[in-house]
Amino acid sequence: MDLLVDKLSSIDELLQKIELRPPDSNSWMVLVAVPDDIQSTIDELQDSVEIFSECEAVTISGEYGSRNLVKCIKESPQEYFLLHQFDSWDNNEWEIFDTFRTQLDKNKNGGLVVLSEQSSRLMFSNAPHFVSFVGSRIYYLDQDADILTSEECEQRLSALQEWSGQTNEEIIALAENRQLPTDPEYGEWLILLDRGDLLERQK
Repeated sequence: MDLLVDKLSSIDELLQKIELRPPDSNSWMVLVAVPDDIQSTIDELQDSVEIFSECEAVTISGEYGSRNLVKCIKESPQEYFLLHQFDSWDNNEWEIFDTFRTQLDKNKNGGLVVLSEQSSRLMFSNAPHFVSFVGSRIYYLDQDADILTSEECEQRLSALQEWSGQTNEEIIALAENRQLPTDPEYGEWLILLDRGDLLERQK
């Protein structure tokens, strides 16, 4: 991945970068993953991206072309976007998308574009304005490194319990009753407990 500026070892790292972006900024990122991992990456991000972006988010497919994608973004009431399914795009689609770059920063809070390596190379070659707009916020995800050992998971859970003074059971109960604080650490906590399903209840 010689074109990419940074490598992430976990989705948690990506979520932290989303959380740390300037408030109310139109900050876009690109995440490159191996094709077999893209759908599972999207599924995991859908469970947690709203908590870390601190705004309403929506997932939009690029399978119907660049014009349709940009139209969906402009008309959507949501403020943060998770974009995927670009493998059908050719040079022309990326060039068209690039002409719409300035329309992505009107009353929005940004988004994340998830690509395969092949699609990322087409983006670099044919969408220079968008690539310049994204800047250094282009990352490669090594999905295999995202799998914590049982010991690492327990260590992180212990750190979270010490940080909050609460138990795993108390966190689950708060989430079930929609009383969980919005701090991103609590979202991570639920994911570590394999209870990402409870994140939906917090909306």
